[in-house]
Amino acid sequence: MEVFELEGTRYTPKVVFDVKNKVFEISGDSRPEDTHTFYQVLIDWLSKLDSASVQGDIKFKFAFDYLNSSSSKFIFKLIKCLKDLQSSGINFSIDWFYDEPDIDMKELGEEYTELAGMKINMISVEV
Repeated sequence: MEVFELEGTRYTPKVVFDVKNKVFEISGDSRPEDTHTFYQVLIDWLSKLDSASVQGDIKFKFAFDYLNSSSSKFIFKLIKCLKDLQSSGINFSIDWFYDEPDIDMKELGEEYTELAGMKINMISVEV
C-alpha cells in the first residue's frame, strides 16, 4: 500500500498517492467516461489507510486544469474521506491549486472548504 499511481489521459487526471514520501496528488483534466468507477477506486484506496501505516503529515495536492460537474461531486466525496482520515489520526494538509484567471476553480475550492468544514489552502498559479 506504499504507492498508488495512475497516468493522466485526455479525460482522466494523473493520480499519485505515495505513502512513503507523504505526497498525494491529483492533477490535470477530470472528465472520465465513468466518473463513479474512476473515483471510487481512489476513495476505496484512501479508506484503507490507517495511522499505523502513515507516519507524519501528508500533503494532498489538487491541481485541476478542468473538472466537470460529475467529477466535482466525487472530489467532494474524496475530501470528506480525507476528513474521516483526519479524525482517525492521519494528518493532511490540502492544497488547492488554480490558475490565476480561473475564478470558477478558485470558488470551487473555497466551496469545498466551507462544505467540508476543513482547511484547504488556496494557491494561485500565474499562467
